[in-house]
Amino acid sequence: MKKAIIYIFILSITALLIINPDKSVMYAQNGIDICFDVIIPSLFPFFVCSGLLIYSGFCEVLAGFFRPVMKPLFNINSTGAAAFILGVVSGYPLGAVTTCQLYDSLYLSKSEAERLLAFCNNSGPLFILGAVGVSMYHSPKIGLIIYLSHILGAITVGILFRFYKPKAFLAPQSTVTTNQRNLSRIFSDVISNSINSILTVCGVVIFCSVISSLIMDLIHINPTSEAILSSIMEFVSGLNKISVLDTSLFNKIIISSWVCAFAGISVHLQVMGVVSRSGLSLKPYLAGKFLHGFFSLLYTYIALKFIPITQTVFTYTHNTQKLSAGFCIGALYVSVCILTVIALIIMSLIYRPKGRKHKCA
Repeated sequence: MKKAIIYIFILSITALLIINPDKSVMYAQNGIDICFDVIIPSLFPFFVCSGLLIYSGFCEVLAGFFRPVMKPLFNINSTGAAAFILGVVSGYPLGAVTTCQLYDSLYLSKSEAERLLAFCNNSGPLFILGAVGVSMYHSPKIGLIIYLSHILGAITVGILFRFYKPKAFLAPQSTVTTNQRNLSRIFSDVISNSINSILTVCGVVIFCSVISSLIMDLIHINPTSEAILSSIMEFVSGLNKISVLDTSLFNKIIISSWVCAFAGISVHLQVMGVVSRSGLSLKPYLAGKFLHGFFSLLYTYIALKFIPITQTVFTYTHNTQKLSAGFCIGALYVSVCILTVIALIIMSLIYRPKGRKHKCA
């Protein structure tokens, strides 16, 4: 029955492409434009930088700094900090990939890995601050509000999921090590992996953009519903449609915050492919993404009540757009990292267990 459903779905998509060849080419071109105008400029440099941090071993230093937070806050082995940090700073789907790698390497138990999946797979700061804030809304302030709400939403989900199978087996404490490589080998591997990653992301964006647009043509709905449904299918092209809706800026920011947290079917398909090889349950992950969307929307709504946003918050001229965007993204990225560290330290102190001993099974 499952295979029959998959075959029918694939045949239906193929039929749509054959019946509408002109529209398929046009929508594919739109997806390519999004990739060249938004995805590649905002994500590829960060893929390279994050790859250099990973392979050079710097992430182990960050993980060591956050280890005291993981157990009291999230009830997860301290080595899970590596997946959480990479999920915060690198974007989809690196957090899920790292979690599965830690589980396959026996650094995490099954319940810990499933718990971690619920909140470690997040959108990256460069995408939200650069692609959403600067490119779509021409306001780094909007990007900062969405990103802070995004991270706070993920942390909230992680705290809630500390009660998911709380008495299950916990893996013993251990450390994550990085293989030693010279700088030239690291840079070569990082460039190769970054190109593969950006091609994968762009391929998913183009394909899902074509399919979702063809489906939208069949059902004939209003632009707002179309933008939301497109976001559920492929969140990058959906965010682009939301940013140009004829509605209030407040509503567009709220919806965009939910979309960034929920991600979309395209991202979930990537995660499912990774998780299926490890044998982990997808239920905590999917439940976590729904909760993440809700909390991100809620925190964004509260923030906008105290920080009014207007369409003229930040504008660019054609000649200074690139320099201004780069400067603002860099400054905001540093600010967000500092605020995230402070928030985690404060919460680790609040949730520190008192006189309680844990035994390893």
